[in-house]
Amino acid sequence: MEWVNRAQSGDYGISSVGDGTVINVFNGVIPKSMKRSVVHEICVRVAETDLDYVDEYSIRGNVDWNEKLEFNRVGIFVDIFENYSDGYTEVEKILVGYPERDVMVKKIHTMYLKQEREREKLDKDSDFVLEEVFNQIKETVCLGHYFSDSEDNLIDEEVDEAIYLIMFYVFTKCKLLKKPTK
Repeated sequence: MEWVNRAQSGDYGISSVGDGTVINVFNGVIPKSMKRSVVHEICVRVAETDLDYVDEYSIRGNVDWNEKLEFNRVGIFVDIFENYSDGYTEVEKILVGYPERDVMVKKIHTMYLKQEREREKLDKDSDFVLEEVFNQIKETVCLGHYFSDSEDNLIDEEVDEAIYLIMFYVFTKCKLLKKPTK
């Protein structure tokens, strides 16, 4: 009898033959619900970084989000924040029990302040600043020593989604972008 290693599946199916096969499928669709553990893990890793931060934090100065985006002439990040705004409540629930929430927000705010100074020097727009903050969070938290030797590496798309959700959360706390002046 001859053994044949063969797998067959129908439309949109996935088949695999062999030991230890891992299949990851990404079709470009962002799931509506984010894994709580991924958001929490990114928050923890931001708070645990060795970054300095400005020690002021208050939610009293919150302004109208649309007014703030318009004042800062944000383009692409309006759509990005809109895309992730439905996850705000979930992030809020995750962070309620996280004791280092303020530290995390302060560190992201400090990243923003440094990038804002760069933006002014380079005469760039606010999308540049937000993209640089995103990149810095991802580089500092995900590409640094926190993930490199870890066996629990997160999926890149999940990390991006978690960072965007966290950035939106920090934006709502008035720690990303300038407040509109009257």
